[in-house]
Amino acid sequence: MPTLPALLLALCAAAPAADTLWCVGESIKVAPGDAPVAANLAWDGAHHTVTLAAARNEYVAFQIIVHADATPLQAVTVVPSAFAGPGAGIPVADIDLFVEHYLTVTVSSRGDASHPFPGATAGEQPTQMVPFSATRFGAPFPVGAGRNQPVWVDLYVPEDAAPGRYTGSFTVTAGQQALGTISAALTVWPITLPAQTHFHSYLYTGPEQLRWGYHAGNDIDSDAFKAIEDRHFQMAHQHRLNFSICGGSGLEEVTARYLKYYTGTGFTQRVGKGVGQNVACISPEGDSEAAFKDSCRTIVTRWGASRLDAVLFGYIWDEPHSDQDFLASKQRCDWVREAVGAKLSTYIATPQWNRYAAGEVSIYSEPSIEDIPRIIARGDSVWAVNAGYCAGPYVDAPGFGGRSIVWMNWRMKTGGWQFWDCCYWVDTQNRKHRERSRWVMDMSYAQINADPAKYLTDLWNDPMNFDESRKQGYPVRDAIRINGDGLLYYPGHDIGIDGPIASFALKSLRRGAQDYEYLWLLARAGKQAQADMVVATVCPEAGHWSEDAEAWDRARLRLASLLLP
Repeated sequence: MPTLPALLLALCAAAPAADTLWCVGESIKVAPGDAPVAANLAWDGAHHTVTLAAARNEYVAFQIIVHADATPLQAVTVVPSAFAGPGAGIPVADIDLFVEHYLTVTVSSRGDASHPFPGATAGEQPTQMVPFSATRFGAPFPVGAGRNQPVWVDLYVPEDAAPGRYTGSFTVTAGQQALGTISAALTVWPITLPAQTHFHSYLYTGPEQLRWGYHAGNDIDSDAFKAIEDRHFQMAHQHRLNFSICGGSGLEEVTARYLKYYTGTGFTQRVGKGVGQNVACISPEGDSEAAFKDSCRTIVTRWGASRLDAVLFGYIWDEPHSDQDFLASKQRCDWVREAVGAKLSTYIATPQWNRYAAGEVSIYSEPSIEDIPRIIARGDSVWAVNAGYCAGPYVDAPGFGGRSIVWMNWRMKTGGWQFWDCCYWVDTQNRKHRERSRWVMDMSYAQINADPAKYLTDLWNDPMNFDESRKQGYPVRDAIRINGDGLLYYPGHDIGIDGPIASFALKSLRRGAQDYEYLWLLARAGKQAQADMVVATVCPEAGHWSEDAEAWDRARLRLASLLLP
């Protein structure tokens, strides 16, 4: 029988000190010096309990904050239990843990010195989600004196989980020292999120960025490189997003090399098992009218033969500037319609949408907030980018930044979201010098290929991966300087992971994409008006959103309540 001192010791170990362990939800960023909180929407410090609720086929996440007092902590780790509940419960295998790696933002993201991004703040920002298994920055990990260290917890609720109450725990230790045990109570609603994703996204990258980030050489057909590609597809799919890697027109990529990710046979785990990506970009090519139209017909034929169920578009022109650009892009759109009609949508990124007549372009991106309703009203579609209508997916954005992108897409009735890159690891657009009237890269692709480490952004120390002030002689006051632009994945090569590392922004986008499924279910149930009223509580109008991180969680709970019997 245990002695009284032993029982008291066990009780002290199980009950964490209020200033040592605490929890927050998934839309809050915790800085290293933030004061511990006794209670919030997810956390009841008096009872050391985190409270969660989720649908089936959904990830629900929260953060465990480990705080060190004047004495640093060493060898800290977190051990989850299985969740007991109805039926088989939820196994430990469906719980994923990550150490949140901080980056220090010295210059907040901005369009130029006079136009800071809304909500962007300097200071240390939790950025990369490092798996516990990483040899660098993984677990066990230290916590410096007087600092917080967040641990991100992903809990996947299986599609076949029985509705009801589940309980589990998370035990936190520092070496041989027990810091405490956090109890977790999970309610699984009698709601199942669809296997299909209904939020449309297009996250582009080129194979060269993956080659450079993983020091993979030039052979993109090697089994090792294909395995790296696969891990990026899988990660995007688990976050209900579409990864698009393309070094050409996209025809061979979509209909051959990556076909399994569009049919769904390449996805065999958890969310979206057996369901393909819902967006594909295949752009027609050809210098002459005949060649261009032949390319359109080939795309449509190959697409039809593949029997894919996705939005298909061709990226016709990126940011036309001159009168000649606008005439040429309009002509290409005409050729698409003449060759294949509406079977291939046309996509142009420009804020100057009024240079085209209604119906001449299928999808626009980069219009101003004020112009989006005008474009939609005339019958054309808009895909949003990051033009101030939401908090953004950047390193120094609020914790709900990615989530706000998705909710604002619903609010503004846009057709989807495009991110110009998601693995922008070498700043090729800005490492340039001027030769007469042109900006010319300081290095060739061959030079980068030969020594990627020389040109890669120091991604584990420097958050600013897009910086126009890197251009020789470019005025700093006029420079676009962004922390985490075109960057949702980080290469795991330097921390012992042969695959991608998710960003905080990627997790936030997933939260938004899952919320979108609640909205879709409500619209299908004839409750769109009620859903729209909930959306308006956090997105009252385009370009305006709630700064209260927990307001977004409360809005999600209201959406769920509208679906419950």
